[in-house]
Amino acid sequence: MNMHFADRVQKLEPAAVYEILKKTGPGKAIAFAAGNPSPAAFPAEEVAELSHKILKEHPVLALQYGPSEGYAPLREQIIAYQAERFGISGKDNDLIITSGATQGIELCAKIFCNDGDTIITENPTFIGSLNSFASYRANVVGIDMEFDGMNMDKLEEALKREKNVRFIYVIPNFQNPSGWTMSLEKRKRVYELAVKYNTLILEDDPYGRLRYFGENIPSIKSFDTENIVLYAGSFSKTISPGLRVGFMHLPKQYATKMAVAKQASDVHTPMLNQMIVNEFMKDNGLANHIEKVCSMYRGKLQLTFDMLEKHLGDNVSYVKPEGGLYVFCRLPEHIDMIDYCAQALDGGVAIVWGNAFFVDPTQKSQYFRINFSSPSDEQLERGIEILGQTFNKMNG
Repeated sequence: MNMHFADRVQKLEPAAVYEILKKTGPGKAIAFAAGNPSPAAFPAEEVAELSHKILKEHPVLALQYGPSEGYAPLREQIIAYQAERFGISGKDNDLIITSGATQGIELCAKIFCNDGDTIITENPTFIGSLNSFASYRANVVGIDMEFDGMNMDKLEEALKREKNVRFIYVIPNFQNPSGWTMSLEKRKRVYELAVKYNTLILEDDPYGRLRYFGENIPSIKSFDTENIVLYAGSFSKTISPGLRVGFMHLPKQYATKMAVAKQASDVHTPMLNQMIVNEFMKDNGLANHIEKVCSMYRGKLQLTFDMLEKHLGDNVSYVKPEGGLYVFCRLPEHIDMIDYCAQALDGGVAIVWGNAFFVDPTQKSQYFRINFSSPSDEQLERGIEILGQTFNKMNG
């Protein structure tokens, strides 16, 4: 039988990071390629206790079908948290619980984009979002990144030039893959341009609570007076990615349509998982946990800086991130990055080449991404030592 795939998935290919990760694990390469939080950050005992309590006291509610919009007490608690922590008003907005932030991003493409409609993104950006946009056959336009966010002149040029721009996709805090943070000035400028050219903004913020240095910068959603910002949040990096609990904080006029679209995907996010997160958030449980996680990651990030200085020194350049999970490293022009990553993998450490994160993956890049959160400290030390040895070998 000859199988014919739908046109919308014909050009979809496995993301480079997932292919690389197949070569990592016990007895295999050290994994700097993942976007995983540290296993030491998982509140396993607390989750076990909460699961037991919920299943004992509310077994039917936890195991039965639930509303597509999400568990009401959790929605209310997140709205209050968003207002208190990020200054995001609940007025004129609604909140839908999703199966991770990635589902929310995919749903945005699903409900807003026809074939050929345009989505403008940072370039480079999150591979999962690029695949979601491609699956709806969107015209994805990448805007070059600077250390403090998109190039605003190029963004406005694209908004003038492109037809049917449905939304601008940004990761303002500790961006994936770069780790860079968008300045307040540029956040305000992106918003002004979206208003001027009558388009939406999809603000993806999975890392915003993971700040280790510096001061918080207001989210774009916090100054959304025109109801044009769709805010994607997640508990994957703060509690557990396996629970698959994320959320979309969005203008009310879009919430009903998104809930209907979610029904066609998975009916609802698992009720037990939502109830666990709801209980975990009570009595400052989430805030206390995040404080512990940030303390641990602060040390791991500083260790990464120290090892890069020791083993690569002036041969590598990078902007020191103030939070998140990634360091985006740049090597000299004479080093073939694809070959460098391949030789590093042969040496026992897996990293992702920068061009894997571009709208056009054939675009040349001298960057590679390190995830410092999931490896142990010993793996960080040994892995970066291997990266230094790989560079010395290729540098002659």
